[in-house]
Amino acid sequence: MTRLVFSIDINAPREIVWDAITHDASYRKWARAFQDGSFFEGGWNQGDAIHFLMINEDGEKAGMVSEIAEIRHPEFISIRHLGMITAGEVDTTSDAVKEWLPSIENYNLEKTGEHTTRFHLDMDILESYFTMMESMWMKALMLLKDLCEDTANGPGRITVSALVAGEEGKVWAYWTDPDHIMAWNAASDDWHCPHAENDVHVGGKFKYTMAAKDGSTSFDFSGEYTTVEYGQRLAYTMDDGRKAEIVFSFQNVKICVMINFDAEKENSLEVQRTGWQAILDKFK
Repeated sequence: MTRLVFSIDINAPREIVWDAITHDASYRKWARAFQDGSFFEGGWNQGDAIHFLMINEDGEKAGMVSEIAEIRHPEFISIRHLGMITAGEVDTTSDAVKEWLPSIENYNLEKTGEHTTRFHLDMDILESYFTMMESMWMKALMLLKDLCEDTANGPGRITVSALVAGEEGKVWAYWTDPDHIMAWNAASDDWHCPHAENDVHVGGKFKYTMAAKDGSTSFDFSGEYTTVEYGQRLAYTMDDGRKAEIVFSFQNVKICVMINFDAEKENSLEVQRTGWQAILDKFK
């Protein structure tokens, strides 16, 4: 067994984060990162049995058999996993299950301000599942962040992220150097970034030219930096007044690059999320 550890800053009070974790309707929205249609059955009181489930192709329940080992509202939840549900049948005794028991999953909700929360996750996991669960949890935390921030502040912020292997200085340099920006700053193979200017200090400005390779259209993406913390954080205001923040944080042995930005009005939230995520994946 190994340990998966994540943390994410959420611009919402921890009571809102707590409710997003424990209420059925909101849980389904962020837990779809693990499997479309994910849901739970059971309670969130100490000692309660709880099953984390999905419906398989045969219409049968599958998932985890668990219990709430410890709970302190609104700051801490510890889940003890006890077995699996396969084809609707509970399994707590097979060799396959015993291989990873006991397994604990903890959520710690740290109050970092009157309206801000840092969500910490740590959980036991088999090494063979580490990469898969690392990716799933990263997506789940982005969805959780957006859900909570929409509840607290109204809809209109989008979060995308990627886990990048590399040293802190190298990741920062690839993100900020214009030559590198031109190499990765495109959402699809038929677009490119033929020009980039980037003055990385508070009050400094950036301008990236985004263009179709066939020459049919182009536009400048530009703005001004409001926060620059080397290797850790960038924030800027775009020329149209929208704001964005990029956070670089160590998660396990990788660097998580997370962008949280104001959505624009012309395209759907999903189209914008997909486009920004594609650029970030190319950067990775």
